[in-house]
Amino acid sequence: MPENLTQSLLEHVREQGWENNVAFIADERSWTLAEVFEGAARVAGGYRAAGLKPGDRVLLALPDSVEMVWCLLGAWQAGFVAVPVNVQMSREDLARDVGTAEPALAVVDPETAGWLDDSGLVPTTRVDRLAAAAPESGFHQDADAPALALFTSGTTGAPKLCFLRHRNFDEMGGPRPVSAPGTVGFSVSRMYFLGGLGSSVFAAFGIGQTSVLSRERATPAVALELMRRHGATLFFGQPSFLARLLLEPGHAEVLGNLRQVTCAGEVLTARLREKLVPILGDRLLNAYGATEIGGIAAGRPVDYDVPSAVGPAWDGRPVRIVGTEGQDVPAGERGELHIKAPFVTRGVAKGSLGPNQEYDTWYRTGDLASIDENDVIHVHGRLDDVEVIGGQNVVPGEVERLLESHPRVLEAAVSAVRRSAGDTSLRAYAVATDKGDESLAGELIELAKAHLSFYKVPHDVVWLDALPRNGNGKILRRKLRAEGDQFV
Repeated sequence: MPENLTQSLLEHVREQGWENNVAFIADERSWTLAEVFEGAARVAGGYRAAGLKPGDRVLLALPDSVEMVWCLLGAWQAGFVAVPVNVQMSREDLARDVGTAEPALAVVDPETAGWLDDSGLVPTTRVDRLAAAAPESGFHQDADAPALALFTSGTTGAPKLCFLRHRNFDEMGGPRPVSAPGTVGFSVSRMYFLGGLGSSVFAAFGIGQTSVLSRERATPAVALELMRRHGATLFFGQPSFLARLLLEPGHAEVLGNLRQVTCAGEVLTARLREKLVPILGDRLLNAYGATEIGGIAAGRPVDYDVPSAVGPAWDGRPVRIVGTEGQDVPAGERGELHIKAPFVTRGVAKGSLGPNQEYDTWYRTGDLASIDENDVIHVHGRLDDVEVIGGQNVVPGEVERLLESHPRVLEAAVSAVRRSAGDTSLRAYAVATDKGDESLAGELIELAKAHLSFYKVPHDVVWLDALPRNGNGKILRRKLRAEGDQFV
């Protein structure tokens, strides 16, 4: 097995005889696997000509594109660390990530992050300049060297960098990919997330999928049009995106042509599950994982009677539920989900600190979960999302699922609010399918009173156009909490 990730991918493609298969459709043209590796070799040569040293970090401030793929593979080929970032962040947030990554070079796209050229934050270049170099012929051999650094989602604080070594990609485990040339996949999870890389980039090399790429973050309408135009058979995205997709005209035809729809990145709500299962049946897959260790479990919602069920853990990954005193709890009881992983990559505050990894260790997910008698994992929410109301613990997900069962509520979130009298109670933040008003707010509060203990009932409802989410679709509860005071 080669000790270089790009070389491993190239040899796999050659063994399968896929060199002339279409790997990507982007910018109204098709790219074969051979063309992609050729572009990557030129970019690797461009990195070398720019004076980079093995181990240097290269910030990729690029949209999802073939150029991004070239820059990823080229960095791995030449022994550099690729750090893809979200170019649709604010300038302040992107500048923060540049400071965290401490890159030797940033590759920028003029339409999205061209301002970095004159920022003085980091030396910059463009893909066309890199690709004009003589191609790199060799592959840097060091399986322990870092290849990729991804930012955590930042739901609980400042994003950190999680490093992955070349050899980690063989250690992640999980179901073995089945070769499927002719498959056309579209992902709305972007390439700066592990799920986006897996569903767009690694799927092209690992199973022979043709991946449809969109430079702009696709809206539901754009996603449907791209899938329709290119005959997509696989879709990967966050549950919240799927919820909006169902509101678009023509969604039934496109979803009807898909062989599999994988949702990941956030909890699949009961309301959305009730809508999707009748449409997709066993074609709907619910996946669960973490940047620090990769995939954990997956299952088909149609197989389970309760919405909290995800599925069994992947083979070779023991799991357990741990109580507040550190004890293992019986089947069906709630606690924190721990998983025994071949490696765990911890986030670091600065790129120069390099990989912080532990091997063959128990990973604390931070998720409130349970495991039933059939070894199915049930996820109930985040432990750090638990709110304390009158000395009682409240799991927001329980309240949110109930509020979202109302036919006029698209999505909801709850958080604790300190009131002017000094007491603390719950506030609901909701997005209505039509228009939220006092009458609907009253209906939601009465619904909660009818089904929940008194301390779980929201005191009031604030209507929003959309819940604040990060780039991976997860609700930013800290932002709700921080902004809560303005509504008191």
